[in-house]
Amino acid sequence: MVRFILKKIKDTIITILILSFGVFMISHLAPGDPLVSVYGDGAERLSTEARIKAVKDLGLDKPLIYQYTIWIKNSVKGDLGYSYKYKMPVKDVIQTHFPNTLCLMGLSIFFTLILSIGLGLITALNEGKLLDRIITKSSTLLYCIPGFWISLMLILIFSVNLRIFPSSGVYDIGKENNILNRMHHLILPLTVMIIGHLGYYSNFVRNKMLEELKEDYIMIARAKGLSKFEIISKHPLKKIMPSIIILMSLSLSHLIAGGFVVEYIFSYPGVGKLVFESAKYHDYPLLMGGVILTGVIVVLGSLISDILSSLIDPRLKEEGMN
Repeated sequence: MVRFILKKIKDTIITILILSFGVFMISHLAPGDPLVSVYGDGAERLSTEARIKAVKDLGLDKPLIYQYTIWIKNSVKGDLGYSYKYKMPVKDVIQTHFPNTLCLMGLSIFFTLILSIGLGLITALNEGKLLDRIITKSSTLLYCIPGFWISLMLILIFSVNLRIFPSSGVYDIGKENNILNRMHHLILPLTVMIIGHLGYYSNFVRNKMLEELKEDYIMIARAKGLSKFEIISKHPLKKIMPSIIILMSLSLSHLIAGGFVVEYIFSYPGVGKLVFESAKYHDYPLLMGGVILTGVIVVLGSLISDILSSLIDPRLKEEGMN
């Protein structure tokens, strides 16, 4: 197990380094003026001498490889740089936004997992029946609808027309300590996140469960007179859990990408909104910080899932060592 974990950690570090290098190069080579992030509209009025000095002060006059090397050295020490737009350390900017993203992502993953298992079991128990066909086809339809379209429809219906839920922000002004107010702002973004992924996972659980129900030990259990619900609630669910965990970890990047879009549409002050803003204004340090943080979460999530899955099913550990 120690060798297995060390191998996964080594792969994780390599993946993060490749990700950081790719994002750094692409962001710096993309067209745009990073001085707009620092000076706003005043960047266009800078003289040639002032522009040269500003670029030099930001360290953007050095070769990209040199800039990346400096960034890596500082990042290892915990220094992610200074945000051009927010005029403060990137670490501090992310710390104020990350809890919001963590709350949204954590709740969406939790409810998606619970609801998908529930719907998967219901459809498996009612295979071929009307309820099974309704849930399965509805789930597939919802999964195919783009998240941004669902977001706009929910805003139009529940925020603009009915005025039941807020369309932006994480809390009302002056109510940052009001948990109920925060939950009220979370309902629409969380609903979009769940709807966008529930169908895929519930159908996956259903199909895996139906496959498991064809095994010989299930036939023996049925011969003993056990009901279908008793059979499913004991052995099959436990056996398919590693597959569900692996699928969730492999889809973590998709979940986070969808969450970033939701944050931007609902003006939800999370890391996703920061990444969009930093890319728009060419705030390189903040963009690197946000993207690398996201990449680390995805890779670490995959690492943890591999370890948990190997503990549940030792065969997966042997495959991972090959």
